[in-house]
Amino acid sequence: MFHKLGANFIANLLKQPFQQEDELCLYLISYASLIFCVVIHLFFLICYLVQRIQFFVFLNCGSLLVYIVVFLFLKGKKYKPGGFIITIEATLYASIWAYMCGISSYIIGYFLLIIVMLTLFPYGTANIRRIMVLIILGVITLLGLYGAHTPPPIVFSESFNHFITMVNIYIMLIGTIIEISINTFVQFIISGVKEGRLVELASQIYTDPLTGLYNRRYTEIYFNTLKNQDQHICVAILDIDDFKQINDTYGHPCGDEILVFLSHFLQSNLRKTDRIFRWGGEEFLIIMENVTIDDAQSVMDKLRSKLVETEIKTKQKGTLGLTVTVGVAPFDLANPDASIEASDKNLYIGKRNGKNQVVI
Repeated sequence: MFHKLGANFIANLLKQPFQQEDELCLYLISYASLIFCVVIHLFFLICYLVQRIQFFVFLNCGSLLVYIVVFLFLKGKKYKPGGFIITIEATLYASIWAYMCGISSYIIGYFLLIIVMLTLFPYGTANIRRIMVLIILGVITLLGLYGAHTPPPIVFSESFNHFITMVNIYIMLIGTIIEISINTFVQFIISGVKEGRLVELASQIYTDPLTGLYNRRYTEIYFNTLKNQDQHICVAILDIDDFKQINDTYGHPCGDEILVFLSHFLQSNLRKTDRIFRWGGEEFLIIMENVTIDDAQSVMDKLRSKLVETEIKTKQKGTLGLTVTVGVAPFDLANPDASIEASDKNLYIGKRNGKNQVVI
């Protein structure tokens, strides 16, 4: 389940146009911090609503409004300003809470979480983050001195104070675990995105964008997988008859529809082990394993005959008919180019002899 969720998450990230790894890192960290803070404030809002402590109800509502602004910043890809707003809001919230209720309920832990966040997360330059850490340490010192001589304006009941103390301890523990582990999580996601983009790039390099078939670039990789196999292999080159005339008469969009139809037709009528490549223009290369030359000719001729009887429904020009000529030859693993050239010669023999036929 978690693997599937992770795969879906990475798939969604692949759709995002991140230019650099740092941008992706900030994106992940910013949203993780935002979600964590929103969950905490929603939890406290419910607690203070139940206790009818209006000051903290308004304070948490204000924090949630700030996080709506942060979300808008992140949506606009302004991750660094969004990160600073999160830091400032958390610092102000903890400061107000400590001023109003004292520091006896482990509220000091929030400041420590903020310092860790500034240390680990690259929201700004190192100097800016150092200054922020010094400011927070100064605020902690002032609040400690103030609290030592002044009673807090708001005093919770003993049971609610105990509850808040336990909650703050758990938040510190959970927050620390999240902050320590989030870098590992981010690197895991980034590596997944990199791998996904490599696969996506390979797909773009080795597949034909119109038909979805492998293109000519992929043949060398595929031929290497066939080496040292003791089996009969045949190669066929299939060419659409009078394709130029189809393009000239009906237009190139109609020609593209024909190519897409034929690619689906070949995939549906050949074995799953047969490999089909868009060889170029209106030509398709087919590699058939575990077949003799006679069997390969029979397969191709049946396919050719079925295609003659098939009506092709196009969006551009209605129903059209189609014929193909095929050249077939044995495939020599030691010399693929010579095998393809032999099938190509047979193809042109078929073209000269009237088309719509299979030649070996």
